[in-house]
Amino acid sequence: MPKKVDIVERRNQIAQATWQVILKKGIDKASIQNIAAEANMSVGLIQHNFSSKAQLIHYAMKLVLDRMEQRAMGRLNAFTGTKENKLRRLMKFLIPTSHEEMMEARVWIAFLGNSFNDPKLLELKEEMDRYSRKLITIILELMTELGYLGHQHNRDLELEFLYAFIDGLVIHAIQAPQQYTNEKMDQLIEHYLQEKMGNHADG
Repeated sequence: MPKKVDIVERRNQIAQATWQVILKKGIDKASIQNIAAEANMSVGLIQHNFSSKAQLIHYAMKLVLDRMEQRAMGRLNAFTGTKENKLRRLMKFLIPTSHEEMMEARVWIAFLGNSFNDPKLLELKEEMDRYSRKLITIILELMTELGYLGHQHNRDLELEFLYAFIDGLVIHAIQAPQQYTNEKMDQLIEHYLQEKMGNHADG
C-alpha cells in the first residue's frame, strides 16, 4: 500500500528546498524548476502543492517566521534560572547562533528585499516586526524590574534603541559568524546592560 504523504510535510520539504536555492543561487534564481531540482521532485509535484511561485515564496517565508517564533517560545517556556539569566537569554532570542538559525536568518534577509513590492510578504515582515517589538517590550520591563532602567524612562526611545542594537547584532552574526561568536555576543550584551545600569545610577 503506498505511503500516505502528509501535505504539510511535503509543503515544508518544498519550502526548505526553496531556502537552499536562495542560499546557493539567490532569490532571483528561485524558479520552480530550480526548486524542483533541489527538492528532487518533479515540476508538476511542486505545482500541485503551490499554484504559483508567489504562493510558494510566501509559504517559505512564513515557515521561517513560524520556526523562529516557535523556537523562541519553546526556549522561554523551558527556561529555569534567575531573572538576570532570563534577561540575557531573552536578549539573545532573535540572534542566530546555530547553523539552522543562521540559515533561516539569511533566508529571511533575502526575503525582505522582495517584501517591499509584495503586499503579502510585507504582511509577514510586519508580523515579524510586531513579534520582535513584543519581545523587546518584555526585555525592557525586566530591565526596569532589575534596576537597569528607571521607572520614568522614555519607553518608546528605549525600545527603538534596543531594537536597533539587537538588529545590529543579528546582521553582524550573519555576516561575520567567526568574529561574532556566542562569547562575543555575551560580552556586547553585558556591556550594554552595564552601560544602562551606570546611566540609571548617574541619573
